[in-house]
Amino acid sequence: MSRKIFWLVFLFLTIQVYSQNKPLTLRDCIDMALKESPDYKLANIQMKSSKAGISASYSGILPRLSSSLGARSSTQGPSEYVFNNITFRRGDTTTYYYNFGLNLYQNIYDGGKWWNNIKLAKLLFSNSRLYMEQVRQYIIMNVTQKFYELLKAQQMLKVYQSALESSEEQLKKTEELFRVGKVAERDVFKARVNVGNNKLSLLQQRTAVENAQMELNFAIGRAPDVPIVVVEKEYKRPIKISKEEAVNAALSSNLELTMMEMEKEAAFINYKINKADLYPSIYSSFSYSRGGAEFSKVYTPLDKWWNTSIGITLSWSIFDGFSRKSRIIQSWLDYKSYDEKIDKKKKEVLKQVDALLNMLNTYIEMLEISGVNIKSAEEDLRLAREMYKLNSATLLEVLDAEVKLTRAKAVMISTMYDAKIAEAQLLYLMGEL
Repeated sequence: MSRKIFWLVFLFLTIQVYSQNKPLTLRDCIDMALKESPDYKLANIQMKSSKAGISASYSGILPRLSSSLGARSSTQGPSEYVFNNITFRRGDTTTYYYNFGLNLYQNIYDGGKWWNNIKLAKLLFSNSRLYMEQVRQYIIMNVTQKFYELLKAQQMLKVYQSALESSEEQLKKTEELFRVGKVAERDVFKARVNVGNNKLSLLQQRTAVENAQMELNFAIGRAPDVPIVVVEKEYKRPIKISKEEAVNAALSSNLELTMMEMEKEAAFINYKINKADLYPSIYSSFSYSRGGAEFSKVYTPLDKWWNTSIGITLSWSIFDGFSRKSRIIQSWLDYKSYDEKIDKKKKEVLKQVDALLNMLNTYIEMLEISGVNIKSAEEDLRLAREMYKLNSATLLEVLDAEVKLTRAKAVMISTMYDAKIAEAQLLYLMGEL
């Protein structure tokens, strides 16, 4: 039995370790973030709450029916009275009364409040759904950015590791050449300094990787210190997006802009609700009650001991100390303020679209150039090393060639993943992420 428990525990721990160290794709990270994000969960709760508000908004037009069942006792203490010069005394008396009632209330007209409240509730539900979509797209954009920042850091770590290995190999060759008297000792010192510089760059990049891992872990809802490895099976270059396409999509589909438009419409409906106080309200009522000094009269006989009433009421507020006027003015100004808010937001979105488009197009062009630069730097390094062996070039030229190759690779990697980040940010602005 103990062996079975041992193997079960071993299998469980193995699965846990594998699941924590399993390489994660971008899709994996996004799914985890959407599952764990408290903002996304709260947005979902808010959407369900606003959906329930639609049903509540119909209360303004649906009839209201209430019932009541009551019992009352009344006791009068001892008393006396005089009649024809004769004093009469009476002891304490107690009377009872039992009653049952039904009351029906129906709103007929309230200046348009009820249908505007229904419109407002439906609009708020649509707005909450849009907000949930905005949160979803923001999470995708944020996780995408952190994912590619970690990928970039990991790839840069490989570049610096390769540079360190290359410099260590060059140090060995320089030491061999020094031993046979082909180069001066200062070349050995320079080679050692180069190795030290590459080790320092490698240490700094390891710190950058750890920071990027913590950022991605936080973005997907995990503890910062959980080991994480990310992988991308195939790098897909961003495609060029025309300015006209980006601008049209941003103005028509940007989620923040669309939500502002909805908020403006909601503000106008709220203005109409406040304005309805200027008009009279009409409602009807009906009541039925029965009862008496004995409880049995509440339910029998049904053809006796009952009362009914029916009525219609018109109510019109004439003066309320200017509070109604203030509410109407404030709601109107709140509605009109959205013109400036929306105009300002459009300018911000267009500015961001222009900046991201320029950045993305620059990155795309740089990708083409970077590939050529790497090939050129690799060839320059190869020639510098050959010439150094033949004593036709200095070690400084070799080291410069190594630095240029490392820089070319670093630029290529930065450009690749910065382009993907810019693409995600642009698609978020366009509402298409």
